Amino acid sequence: MTEQKWNGPGGPLAFDLIAPDDRAPLVILIHGGGWISGEKESWREEAAWYANNGFATACITYRLAPLYPFPAAVADCQSFLRHIKANADQYKIDPDNIAVLGNSAGGHLATMMGLCKKGFDVEEPAESLNAVVNICGITDLTNPQDQHFDISLSFLEQFMGGSFAENPEGYSDASPVNYVTAEAPPMLIIHGDKDDVVPCGQSLELHEKLKTAGSEAHIVVLHGEGHSFTLPAWEQIRERSLEFFTEHLK
Repeated sequence: MTEQKWNGPGGPLAFDLIAPDDRAPLVILIHGGGWISGEKESWREEAAWYANNGFATACITYRLAPLYPFPAAVADCQSFLRHIKANADQYKIDPDNIAVLGNSAGGHLATMMGLCKKGFDVEEPAESLNAVVNICGITDLTNPQDQHFDISLSFLEQFMGGSFAENPEGYSDASPVNYVTAEAPPMLIIHGDKDDVVPCGQSLELHEKLKTAGSEAHIVVLHGEGHSFTLPAWEQIRERSLEFFTEHLK
């Protein structure tokens, strides 16, 4: 594993890369932390596990709120995708076979990367992905007082740089469900039905909208699991995600 740099919209950012084979398909891993904390190093063990199963992996950083509110984190993720595709030969990855996996806030960012074609990093459409795994990520930021647990309201306001009442359009722009189309990449959605940070209904809503639009979507509801998963549940998440990536990354 080597640490690399790329020039994001707000300046240099770091990522950890494992490239096991020439022209390998790539899995991008995005950490959680309520958009206000977390670090790429927390995904290193997972990155090594996916690399041992035949994928190149990249654990990325992004600018954190409240210093850098939306759309900074989304722009950074989109910027990384542009960078890694443009320099695919240097990094020995296949630019036509890239997937993303994220949990919690990282799940939200991964889903935005997959669904939102608006470029927040540059005035060009966002790059496309081959597959997305969203683990317990918020998908609809609108009407937070009605839709979300109290514990999430502070995170949301820091991420958005203010309250929903002050910026309803921004909260809508930050909601992955508002970008669902039939052209969405295949998506695997995983959520615990006892999650007390992000309601499981967020994932159910996203899954329903994707299916209604005619895109490929799968949902796994882990019974009895909260926002932090037990070891047996995480092993199941690993295996389901690996199966999903193996199917959609050639």
